[in-house]
Amino acid sequence: MPTNQPSRQVPPAPDRSSRLVLFLTVFIDLLGFGIVIPFLPMFARQLGISAFGTGWILAIYSLAQLICAPMLGRISDRVGRRPIIMIGLLGSSVSYFLYGFANSFALLLLSRAIHGACAATVPTAQAYIADTTSEEGRARGMGLIGAAFGLGFVLGPVIGGVLGHASLKVPVFFASVLTFANLIFAAKRLPESHRPEPGASIDVATLVTPLLALPGQLIGHHLARLFWVAFLQTFALASLELTFALMVPALYGYGAMGVGLLLGYAGLTQAIAQGWLLGKIVQRVGEPMLVRAGLITLAVGMFPMGMLRNVGALLILLAMVSIGYGLASPSVASLISRRTRQHKQGEVLGVNQSALSLARIFGPLVGGELYRMMGPAAPYVGGAIVAVGALILANGIGQERPN
Repeated sequence: MPTNQPSRQVPPAPDRSSRLVLFLTVFIDLLGFGIVIPFLPMFARQLGISAFGTGWILAIYSLAQLICAPMLGRISDRVGRRPIIMIGLLGSSVSYFLYGFANSFALLLLSRAIHGACAATVPTAQAYIADTTSEEGRARGMGLIGAAFGLGFVLGPVIGGVLGHASLKVPVFFASVLTFANLIFAAKRLPESHRPEPGASIDVATLVTPLLALPGQLIGHHLARLFWVAFLQTFALASLELTFALMVPALYGYGAMGVGLLLGYAGLTQAIAQGWLLGKIVQRVGEPMLVRAGLITLAVGMFPMGMLRNVGALLILLAMVSIGYGLASPSVASLISRRTRQHKQGEVLGVNQSALSLARIFGPLVGGELYRMMGPAAPYVGGAIVAVGALILANGIGQERPN
């Protein structure tokens, strides 16, 4: 597709081994996230923090990411992907370290805010994939990042549970050391994928403009429909993530171990869908069809989830939700990337990450309130309706041109 932009020297695309390094970078970063987050409410309770305060501690991560992702994405367009990935890993390690020494609400909130602000690994890693893949291989590359996410979320809670027997601070310090080791590994093995334009610089406008433009981007950008599809599908899943640990004990009588195993099964299924299944079928049917098929599967899987008490049915529904989201989410990211000019990949994928962060702020709030007011089935029926809304919005996607 023509881009009508000045020609510039582009570095050679990194080979498969470099993308493997990127996979490991994202995987280890999310492994640390998964080690810490499931035990955060317990740690906050030990510090005497109320449920309301714990909610803010959970939300501040997504709020900071919402604000900072477009800025860091735009900076990656100016200076390259590698420095931003390094900053993200360093910020994660520092935030875990602060978390381990936190003895108050304020310090714990600060640690989560730093982590969210530096959580540029996802959109920048997606931009890295965009730099190093053809358009035909874009969805497969985005699925690789999603698979790293899924595996990190599967293994993280297991490791955190083993390490947390002695103290809830042990998993946090382990995550800090692991992420810092990941930083050293990536610094040595991850090459740059995007050479900045000659004379590119960072000034106040570079930092402030993406933030000020974010509301307009989410509404008036030529890819706004795709941003909102991403928002709605993640909103539906986020409502499940909060209420699942409440619904399973209520309907099935399982405790924490049972909930953890079910979530691990869901994460593994999603990783398989994104890391293997998507690559097998995307070139045959295309991303727009995969988005629609994924959303249908997500809606069908969510709708009856809080109404049934059969464990076999629950496993089938969980697999449908995981596969549906696992196919739709990277396909939307691929469409966004393919319809964005090369010199704006980081910024636009950062806007998409902000949409996902917004969904992870409001999805749990709405899902939790529906559960409280109307019972276990309500968040899942509501999530299915939201997924159908995303499906309606997804009709006609795929016609956008680079801008």
